[in-house]
Amino acid sequence: MTTRRKAAIILLLEGLASSGLQMITIRQTVPFVGSSVLCTSIIISCFLAALALGYYWGGQQASERYAKSLVMNLVGSIALFGIGLSYIFVSFFFLSIADMTQGISYLSNPLIHLFLFSLLVMSPLVFFLGQTVPLLLNTADHETSKSEATGNATALSTIGNVLGCLITSLLLMYFLGVGYSIFINCLILAVCLCLMVNWSSSRTKYVLGTTLSFLTISYTLNVKIPDNLFAATTPYSNYHVADHPDGKRFIINRSSASFIGENDRKGWPYIEIMKQGIFVDDMTGKDILVLGAGGFTLSAEETNGANFTYLDVDPQIKPVAENYFLEEPIRGEFIANDARSYLLTSGKLWDVIVVDLYTNAATIPMHTATYEFFSLVSSSLKPSGKAVLNIAANPRLSDKYSANMDFTVRQALSRCITDITGYQDSLVNIVYFCSKRSSMDDKTIASLYRDNTTKVTVDGYLSTINIKKWQGRGESTNGQ
Repeated sequence: MTTRRKAAIILLLEGLASSGLQMITIRQTVPFVGSSVLCTSIIISCFLAALALGYYWGGQQASERYAKSLVMNLVGSIALFGIGLSYIFVSFFFLSIADMTQGISYLSNPLIHLFLFSLLVMSPLVFFLGQTVPLLLNTADHETSKSEATGNATALSTIGNVLGCLITSLLLMYFLGVGYSIFINCLILAVCLCLMVNWSSSRTKYVLGTTLSFLTISYTLNVKIPDNLFAATTPYSNYHVADHPDGKRFIINRSSASFIGENDRKGWPYIEIMKQGIFVDDMTGKDILVLGAGGFTLSAEETNGANFTYLDVDPQIKPVAENYFLEEPIRGEFIANDARSYLLTSGKLWDVIVVDLYTNAATIPMHTATYEFFSLVSSSLKPSGKAVLNIAANPRLSDKYSANMDFTVRQALSRCITDITGYQDSLVNIVYFCSKRSSMDDKTIASLYRDNTTKVTVDGYLSTINIKKWQGRGESTNGQ
């Protein structure tokens, strides 16, 4: 194989691994910092900065040293890729730094932790890979102009970037999981190394021996160990089923997303609160849409005659939940789609829409936590329909996020009441029961009770009459 052809293959494979590195970094950090534009921007910014520095540093190397530099860079890249991006190391890094910075203002912010991870782990790897393009420009023959050589090299690397995005996210992580994706990218870099080494040199056996050791460690950390840790890893989540004294927990991205009782098939307290609010009415034949499938526990006990439709962005959550958590088929239909996209395009109206969307323990996807999204939920309800929302916030509304989220929900929906799982000064599950907003809500339908009128007594008496009517139909109030 000619030197020029080798260089073309290396540039293509390096671009593929570099782009795969971005996708894997974003995916591996989701369980610890969530998924948001802020997280993605930090990772991409650090990636581009390290890439630019790699381009510059590679251009400063003497031409006679390019082969040796590339070999050493590829060995270091395999080590960093296989070890530094493994779930074991990522978990150790974020949990350790969270413990060290606990209680320290600003430094305890997860975004700071993500920046440090990107700076200390991902950036050196990108720096090594970024040197590939300028170093391989030395392989261009004398008949090729510098501009043509540079254009060819960057074009091949960019084509590799495009292929890396598609192959890593759509094929490797989807069908094989994150661990295999990391290991395969390490193998790709190992192929580049094999094309670069001088097979007649006595030092080559040491280089290959070191590389083989790193590949073995990478396989162990990313394939063997995660197989024992998780029921499945997908482009979106890590799934794990853990024992509980009263049943089982379904853990998604380090969050105990669902619980199911061993005997009664009941779920977490907030799920039972939701059930009470939903099934207080006769739901026979009614249509319930659940945005955020979790462990499908809302209908695990019984459906009360309702037609459940679960929607989640991850198509693999259904077989994982059925095989490892529920140990039976789900009760209802399942649609793999983005929540906002589905509501925008389906056109169907629902009797109840349940919103329970999270990327990790406390992070709601940004596009499903805005006034526009909750308004879309309202417009997708039937006139008498209701929205049931699970919002992790501070029940005292003592921080800006909790206060703004409460205000946003109440502006987009109508007549909201809440039930909470605790009143401590921390994040808890707040369940909102809201009605569809209509044009009548813009008119003032409530007024103040004043000392100089008898309205409060009259209205209270009329309300008491309605309560007695319910009691006459077998209902009870105040637990009586």
